[in-house]
Amino acid sequence: MLSLSFVDLVRAFSLALALFCGSSTAGGAGTVQPDRQAQVSPAPDKGQASENAPTEASDQAHAKDADSSPQSAPVLKGRVILLDPGHGGNDPGAMYNGIVEKDLTLAVSLSLRTKLVALGAKVEMTRDVDSTLTLQERLDQSNNSCPDLFLSIHANAVGNRAISGIETYWHDSADQALSDLFLSTLSVDLNDPAKWSMQRNLFVLNGNRAPASLVEIGYLTNKARAALLKTSSYQDKVASSLSRALVAYLTDPTTLKGCQPVA
Repeated sequence: MLSLSFVDLVRAFSLALALFCGSSTAGGAGTVQPDRQAQVSPAPDKGQASENAPTEASDQAHAKDADSSPQSAPVLKGRVILLDPGHGGNDPGAMYNGIVEKDLTLAVSLSLRTKLVALGAKVEMTRDVDSTLTLQERLDQSNNSCPDLFLSIHANAVGNRAISGIETYWHDSADQALSDLFLSTLSVDLNDPAKWSMQRNLFVLNGNRAPASLVEIGYLTNKARAALLKTSSYQDKVASSLSRALVAYLTDPTTLKGCQPVA
């Protein structure tokens, strides 16, 4: 019988353990990294653009990232958000590639409302059905309810069918940070070019006492992007991205919130 010392046994065990761990590591999987209807006039045909937007299938993995904000915690408890789905009723907005803007903006807004309510926010809407509203009625609702912020959701259209991208608009300089955040977040999450965050004299923004932004979520005239915007999964992805931006803005103690005096 072979006689082994305690030291020999320890050495033998250590060698076996090292061989086992090396084998497991080699065979294991790698780590996964993690319309001024406001009507905004058709945007000038400028900026880098392409019809080669990503397909819905290639977008699905990225959709998880767009919806990866802490959706379980009521991080927006006590916050009031007013959503304004653009157009509605007898005002259809832009209509291209089988999409009617008023229907798209309502679908995205309803999805966004669900996400924000789950985060603890109180969400008001200028419309939650296909109804006609004047611009004055939208602005009055914001100034009367005095939300933490006002978000008007639109979709874009332009003569050059190759143009694609995200645009955001603000009126008061104090609201630029909100629009900038929407622009950067949506552009990354949706893989759509960030065109601009621009100051513009739009009715629902000018005179709005709450921090206010108008967001153009994509070009209906771009066939590839329109094909995505038609789908409920992409609409939900847009809503998730807007939700992420809203959480970032409303949980930042330095950002402007609520009604402000109008000069």
